[in-house]
Amino acid sequence: MTLAEIVVIALAGFVAGTINAVAGGGSLLSFPALLWLGLPPLAANVTNTVGLLPGYLGTALAYRRELAGQRRLAVVSGLVALVGAGLGAALLLLLPPDVFTRAVPFLLVAGCVLIVVQPRLSRLLRARTRTEGAHPVWTYGGILVAGAYGAYFGAGLGVMLFAVLATVLNLALQEVNAIKGWLSLLINTLAAIAFAVFGPVHWVAVLVLATTSLAGGHLGGRLARRLSDQVLRLCVLAVGIASASWLVATS
Repeated sequence: MTLAEIVVIALAGFVAGTINAVAGGGSLLSFPALLWLGLPPLAANVTNTVGLLPGYLGTALAYRRELAGQRRLAVVSGLVALVGAGLGAALLLLLPPDVFTRAVPFLLVAGCVLIVVQPRLSRLLRARTRTEGAHPVWTYGGILVAGAYGAYFGAGLGVMLFAVLATVLNLALQEVNAIKGWLSLLINTLAAIAFAVFGPVHWVAVLVLATTSLAGGHLGGRLARRLSDQVLRLCVLAVGIASASWLVATS
């Protein structure tokens, strides 16, 4: 890697860790940066998952006080998330690489859509949950699907988890964010272990991403909170759509 490439990947890792700590969707920035580095989509995806793992750890540590009062929920939902993550990682590693390559533009667009609709969707479903109650099947079914999606691709995982949890749990949003960070850590830990053993990981890029994503996950939240949600969403949306368009044009 050249110095310019290291700087770009380092910046992408820091910003991705920051955005993941606040709302989710940071992979929509770091994944395209790895594609720009010249990595094939599958290698970029597994490298991104392993490299951003410390950022999720930093976020979980920052929210450990909120997690302390939700131990039972954290354990049960964590087990469900791990099952989903195992399914997603197995699909990614066992299916032919060209299946993932063809799916990437659509997955990027799906992540962008989640970024845009999550606030309104959460408000609508949260209001419905207050009146009708949340069924455990929908709660843990949503976590299972999110776990599989997160291990298979990951971009927008935090947004998906937040949307699921905010609509089915009668908790303060900071507690929801704490559970979201915990589940994201578990899902990405399992996926990272599987990818480190069996996947085409670019370890130099992982070293750069891991260092800066940890800093972004733990300390960058303050910087991100100085920006409006709308600005953050527009930035992530622009990068995601541009990356999807580029992949379609060059495939």
